Amino acid sequence: MSDNYFKAELDRIFKQIVKWKGFVITAWHIGDDHIHLVADISPKYSVSYIMSVIKGKSSAWIKKKTKKLPKGSLWAKGYFVSTVGVDEMIIQNYVKH
Repeated sequence: MSDNYFKAELDRIFKQIVKWKGFVITAWHIGDDHIHLVADISPKYSVSYIMSVIKGKSSAWIKKKTKKLPKGSLWAKGYFVSTVGVDEMIIQNYVKH
């Protein structure tokens, strides 16, 4: 499975999750070993819930579609979250480029 295929699958899956849960990803970048997301989420969802959905569903869907991945976790256990305000456009630009 090529990196481009894997990135395209993540792109497709993230778009489905966003539509399903009703939040917005305003910027993202899928790198070779990490992913940056800038998202607007409803206050009704906790950050940990959104991360659980993104990581859990994407892992399950990719593993179901592709049997070539090794068993075990697809994602690292942790994640970094920060709130943005005044610098949001700077952060979005950084993530996109």
